[in-house]
Amino acid sequence: MEIPKDDSLRKLQEYIWQMNIERKFNTEDPSKKLVMLMEEVGELSKAVRKSVGMKFAETTKVTDIEEELADVQIILLGLASLLNIDMFDAVVKKEEKNRERTWS
Repeated sequence: MEIPKDDSLRKLQEYIWQMNIERKFNTEDPSKKLVMLMEEVGELSKAVRKSVGMKFAETTKVTDIEEELADVQIILLGLASLLNIDMFDAVVKKEEKNRERTWS
């Protein structure tokens, strides 16, 4: 399956799921995917810390924020697929709820 060239979240989620199947990640326990997601969020945090000038140990490996955001998205979409959740629908439904809230 080719990497989608359009900006459809559904197509991207389908692609990520196919890659999970090819890489044999499609039978993992959801809790393992959640741990992986948390690890990637931690790496994203370090990259953001570096970008805003916060101090951290010099031995800490920091990669590009864009790459870390992509890792978070890839694992999140894989987790959603594993749980049979369409992320496009989930975001739309949640945003409908959010529009009814009062934000201060």
